[in-house]
Amino acid sequence: MRAFRLSLMLAATFAITACNQQTSTHKVSNAKSGITISDARLVLPAVTGNPAAAYFSVNNETDQPAKILTVDVGGAGMAMMHETLNMGARSTMQDLSNTVVPAHQSLVFSPGGKHVMVTGLTDLIKKGTNTTLTLNFDDGQKAGVDLPVVPAGAAEKPAG
Repeated sequence: MRAFRLSLMLAATFAITACNQQTSTHKVSNAKSGITISDARLVLPAVTGNPAAAYFSVNNETDQPAKILTVDVGGAGMAMMHETLNMGARSTMQDLSNTVVPAHQSLVFSPGGKHVMVTGLTDLIKKGTNTTLTLNFDDGQKAGVDLPVVPAGAAEKPAG
């Protein structure tokens, strides 16, 4: 009987721990104060091997502009900030290195506009899992967030 109770207690502990891990926020060292990231998601490509895309909003609550130099996505070979530009009947992508988030403003990365192109995904990055998104700023500080992985076609802003 005692072994049964111990097993129940251990099972409950593991269940609580698992639930807490699913709702935890990605912590980065040297975190940038006053910067928040929301509505983050990594949209898998419709065709395996093609680039995925990360979308999110970054809010600068400080009195100074914040310059994003690079972005990292856990489990990816490369992540690059781009913006889709429509030029008449043609669209093209422009590199967004050194992107500035103005003081007391937000910058939105969304389908058809600014986005992070993500290539070289590992086999661990699958629909329904989480990875991490880290923004690297010019002052050496960072901001990070959990990045839910969603299937192609789920690019719209997540509910909630």
